[in-house]
Amino acid sequence: MKCYTYSVSFQANYVRKTMLAINYSKGKVNKFDVSKPKGEGVLVSISTCGICGTDMHLLHSGMHLPHIAGHEISGFLQDGSPVAIEPLNYCGSCKECRQGKYNLCSSEEFDILGATTDGGMTEQMYVPEHCLVSLDKNMDLSNSSLVEPIAVAVHGYKITDTKSKHRVAVVGGGSIGQCAVVTAYSMGCKVDIYARYDHQKEAAEILGATEPKGEYDRVVDTVGNQEALAKCVELLKPGGKIIGLAAGWEDVVLPGLGILDKEGSFFTSRIYDASGDNGRDIDNAARILFENPEFGDKVITHRFPLDAAEEAFKIADDRKSGKLKNIEPDSKSQVTFEYIDGKPFKVKS
Repeated sequence: MKCYTYSVSFQANYVRKTMLAINYSKGKVNKFDVSKPKGEGVLVSISTCGICGTDMHLLHSGMHLPHIAGHEISGFLQDGSPVAIEPLNYCGSCKECRQGKYNLCSSEEFDILGATTDGGMTEQMYVPEHCLVSLDKNMDLSNSSLVEPIAVAVHGYKITDTKSKHRVAVVGGGSIGQCAVVTAYSMGCKVDIYARYDHQKEAAEILGATEPKGEYDRVVDTVGNQEALAKCVELLKPGGKIIGLAAGWEDVVLPGLGILDKEGSFFTSRIYDASGDNGRDIDNAARILFENPEFGDKVITHRFPLDAAEEAFKIADDRKSGKLKNIEPDSKSQVTFEYIDGKPFKVKS
């Protein structure tokens, strides 16, 4: 999975009435001007936003996204406080929400920012207060869009009761794969990675992840196709658990005898929530990123201005480059995209 982010700074002597925004339709990336946001909630000035594999899939499907895209979001409040965004709006009163499982909210009010309502590929947005994730001011905020995909991994490990004693193998070296590695590492697990490209393997090596050997208590699928799932079963220890973090665009097909002989289990994992005793998954993800600053530094490789979104999506679609993306403020008063995914790349200013 690949990921882009961006950030914004403005010339003090120029006040615009509109702002740039990005979405996609009929297989094309769209740039358009929108009015400055109004409404309820808390105003966030966006500093970073990622292009996710979900964005790429929806782009290629030819669907028309009427909303502003982007759900891997971070930025600043009006008082300068740095925040990431948990891009979920939920009712808070249904049975699932009362249990902290708001990712399963059964209300028609449920929205995913950047998918079913406006997201963060723009300059400013209003979000419900419960979406805010406070960030440590000492964090490298240029990497903070990684909080959201790390939270996806945190949730998968939580619902499978993964502990430090468990050996973990990650299948897939894209952005979610890398986030699954850093999350397992932060939990004290021995973690390895099965990745297609050398630069993906190199990115994970900073956390001690190498080519898988033997069998594992937990195997994390971040690819979602039949070949990857077969690899997961091959690596699985008898009685082990496969954690499905990949978006389910295809049917889940597992080698029948393979997983039967190991009496293995397959766990689906939907984004993140606040169930259990450790609070919100996304707050724990923010802590993981803060405690592992070398992670973001290692995987960032490219940066693009927001008005070069077509090029950013084009590079995100290059599987051989295998990159993630991130965005960082630019002194020339423009939004910039960064590309992430493993291969060290020094961005020129």
